[in-house]
Amino acid sequence: MDNWDDLRFLVALSRTGTMKLAAQMLGTNTATVSRRIERLSETLGEPAFVKTPEGWKPSKAVEALIQVAQTFDGQIRTAMHSRGGGDNTPVTVRLGCIPFVLRYMLIPGMDRHFKMLDGISIVFNDRLNKDGLGDNDVVVQLDRPAQGRIITRKIGTLPMRLYRPLRVRCTESWAGFTEALEDHPVQRMGYNTFGRPPRMRMDSVDALRSVMLSMGIAGPQPDIIGSRDPDLVVLDPDAEPFLADFWLLYHESRRSDPVIRATADFVLRCFEDEQGYLSRREAAE
Repeated sequence: MDNWDDLRFLVALSRTGTMKLAAQMLGTNTATVSRRIERLSETLGEPAFVKTPEGWKPSKAVEALIQVAQTFDGQIRTAMHSRGGGDNTPVTVRLGCIPFVLRYMLIPGMDRHFKMLDGISIVFNDRLNKDGLGDNDVVVQLDRPAQGRIITRKIGTLPMRLYRPLRVRCTESWAGFTEALEDHPVQRMGYNTFGRPPRMRMDSVDALRSVMLSMGIAGPQPDIIGSRDPDLVVLDPDAEPFLADFWLLYHESRRSDPVIRATADFVLRCFEDEQGYLSRREAAE
């Protein structure tokens, strides 16, 4: 390969899956991304990417190149962040996260643990029903991620239960998540209790809570929201909660990156705060 700069376009498109998002990630335009990928395909003698309903997917021809490029990029970032000094410009970290974790755990944690993020500027991205890093440096997701060249760490467990509006006792219908979570245990709680599909489906916890209150029906909620909401009560206090595991991941080439370590430690501290609160609440009850 004569032009090593093409590797940046290769990695960006593999992470984002669309020409538009790859262009945004690189600070260029879609025509440039398309041209660079086409040139790379000509060099390889076969398509570098294949168009699928889920977006552009790398072909077998470039999988090894992507791994090399991602490792190289991570090593460069780690070396730069380990130098120290510089002009005191904050280092940007892209953190993909489930929206309710961001809203109810990480944002409050920034007030309590702001010193842990000294010199770091975080760009938060919503992360729903996806696996892997995408265009993020660090990801917090529900359930253990698929194996790959990533560092994975279980950072906490949050209980989830079926809740209902305080002044409504509805035993005939419920609201749940979209089909992407159809077989997940948190969705099956509703099926097992009501014996039928959800009447309404939403793609986020906050949207689900809103429709529960609006329609007066039950639905799954994490205790971090339901137990603190004066308008919600547990549907069946005797039922065991589903314990949802949350995982943190980042590329293995960033293992020694002090910025990634600081970000990961901050996320872990936020989860520890929440689990400490839940333990104290259970002891008080």
